[in-house]
This record gives sequence, C-alpha cells and structure tokens, in this order.
Amino acid sequence: MNAAAGEVPKVAVSILPVHSLVQSIMEGVGEPELIMDKSASPHGYSMRPSQVRMLNDADMVVWVGEGLETFLKKPLSQQEGKKIVLELMDIKGITLLENRSSGQWEHDHHHGDDEHDEHDEHDEHDEHDEHEHSAHDHEEEHGAEHDHDDHAHDEHAHDEEHANEHRDEEDHGDHAHEEDHDHDHGQFNPHIWLSINNAKAIVERVGDELAKIDPDHAAIYQANVKKVTADLGVLKQDLDVQLSVVQDKPYLVFHDAYQYFEKEFSLSAVGSVTIDAERKPGAKRITELREVIRERKAACIFKEPQFKPAVVDVLAENLDTNIGELDPLGASLAKGPQAYKNLMTSLGDNLVSCLAKK
Repeated sequence: MNAAAGEVPKVAVSILPVHSLVQSIMEGVGEPELIMDKSASPHGYSMRPSQVRMLNDADMVVWVGEGLETFLKKPLSQQEGKKIVLELMDIKGITLLENRSSGQWEHDHHHGDDEHDEHDEHDEHDEHDEHEHSAHDHEEEHGAEHDHDDHAHDEHAHDEEHANEHRDEEDHGDHAHEEDHDHDHGQFNPHIWLSINNAKAIVERVGDELAKIDPDHAAIYQANVKKVTADLGVLKQDLDVQLSVVQDKPYLVFHDAYQYFEKEFSLSAVGSVTIDAERKPGAKRITELREVIRERKAACIFKEPQFKPAVVDVLAENLDTNIGELDPLGASLAKGPQAYKNLMTSLGDNLVSCLAKK
C-alpha cells in the first residue's frame, strides 16, 4: 500500500513518546498525528470522534499493543487489510520483560558494563528475568493481583527463528512482518519505550515501513533513522553517567511502568504502590507497603501525574522517605522530535534529585 506519488503518508501514533520517535524519522517530510491526549492514561482511555477519524484516515498506525492501549484493540481489528498497523511489542529487536505479579520485588541488580546487550542477560535475574524473543515461551501464573498491564496481552508468543525477510507489500495490513513475533498477552510489561535499546529498534522498523510506503522520501527517512539512532546512543551514555550515583538507592514507584528503565540503568526499585493503576490500594496493602519502606529503607516514593497522589502522602506519613514524581508518558511535554529525549532526561533528573536528597 503505497502513498500516492508526491503525497506524504498519513501516520497516526498512539502515545507521545512513540509519536516523538516517529516524528523524528519523518522530519523534513511530514508530521504524524498523535491519537491520545498526552495528559491522559492509556489505561481505560476513550477516543473522541476526531481521533476515530484520524485513525480511520491513516495509511499507517503505530501503537504499543493491547497490554497498553486497550481502547485501540477493537477499532484496529476492524482496519485489518486497509492499512499498516504496527504493533511495537511484536516487532523484531524489541526486548520484553515479564510482568511482575506482586507489588514488591526482590532487588537483584548487578553492576558492571551496563551497555545492556539484551542478548546475554537471562541468567542473572530472578522473577523479572529478561525474556528475549528467542528465549522461550513459558506460561506465567497470573493471580488476581496482576500488574495494571493485565488489561490485555492475550496473544503473544516469541519466536526469534522467524524468517528475516519482509512480507510482500500487499500483506501489510496484517500488522506484522514474517520476522515479527506473537507473544502471550498479559505476560509482558508493555512500557517498552522506556528502554533506549527498544527505542532504537522502534526507530529502525518505523523507518523501514515509511520507506516502503513512501519510496519517494526513502533516503530522508533512512538518513533520519541514522541520526536518531546516534542521538539515542548519546542519550543512553549521558543517563548511564547521571544515574550511576543512585543505583543502590531503594525506592518505590506508583505503578510498575519503569521496569525497562530500571533494568537498562541498574536501578534499585523495590516495589510499586499499586498493582493495578486504575485501583487504589486497600488498607492492608498500605500497611504492607509502609513495612517495605521501613525494611528496605526506601529513599523515595514516586507519584505520577496521571493519577491522584493522595495515597502516596498517606504512605510517606511519619516515615523517613521523600516524595518525588515520575511520568512515563510525558504529560507536560510539548509534542515534537525532542519529546522522547526530554521524557527520558526528566526521568533521570527526577530520580536523581529525589534519591540523592538527604
């Protein structure tokens, strides 16, 4: 499905951080549309009529997957065959981490060369083992208390042995190349963009797809992919240096959205305030969490702008811990090619400023 000669393809992207990456690849050619309001949470979002039209008019839709933007599952299933639908959790080169099924995590990070080649880390981690596409496809038991990502993810299972060839153009509507993967929904954490290594894989794949549907501008897309990949490498080095001073500081996050970031920078998160971002924790859980904060000497509890923070204040009351804020989506950031970098930088800044406090 090619864009008409001379026409820029219409691209719709679900969330701000991914939109920023796509926009940086389209720079000099056109601008993608952002489907979701940036201050909203994708969990339980509902689209306005203008956003539905944007989705219907697009030549290509880029989304993370059913475990995150549940609101897109049905409308996208009705679009099959009409457009390219790129589900990022399924693409080749993405490292997936398993959901953690309770709100407290054994802390198990290791120091050393943290370039995080995602292919050689399986053996060193316990329940939050990293599962590459080639690793294996095992069932994880899900209790009633699953992470908020439980909203979906039913149909994925990895297989890195898939052929590496691209599917013929006319097959694009099937939202996958032959080297892509199906994985078990619910098993994997969908906040994949918070790994810079994953961001590089996203950029490369989106660049390939754009070059294919818009060959007139292929050279621009390819040059942009090179530049963005290099910039992401620099960003990763900067964050490595910045975060090295707080790697051993234990902390609590609001919900389990930051696992990819923690892993990439060897951070010491010990748990999450809530297991389901849509539900407030009960009294029993708050008592347990206060115990975790005491025992693990958690230096900080981080709230999120998408959710009411009252419960965080209750948790911190009379305890020797600071309160900070982390935002996995960039609610306050301006749209644009710099938004992804600004999001990751602000996560680094906010972690360091809270964790380094006395």
